Amino acid sequence: MKDPRYMELARHIAELETPEQVMWLLDQLLTAAEIRDVCDRLTIYSLLSSEKHSQRDVARLAKVSISKVERGATNTQSPEVRAYFREHFAEG
Repeated sequence: MKDPRYMELARHIAELETPEQVMWLLDQLLTAAEIRDVCDRLTIYSLLSSEKHSQRDVARLAKVSISKVERGATNTQSPEVRAYFREHFAEG
């Protein structure tokens, strides 16, 4: 079961009207390093979901360690996850 605060945060983000409002909130909640980690994860998932690159290529292109890519590769084995990231966070 998810923490109720997590659901509250998701509901609040869904109600925000602009990307700037979401960015402001994320800037308050996350450190610069945490934001970079999320952005790295988006890049990794996008590259892996395209199914055009090996894990080593993804690490090189995303400028991250192979261990970060390996963690993302586990999640992108799901067809649902791959499809979502191909649709919403296309490579490029």
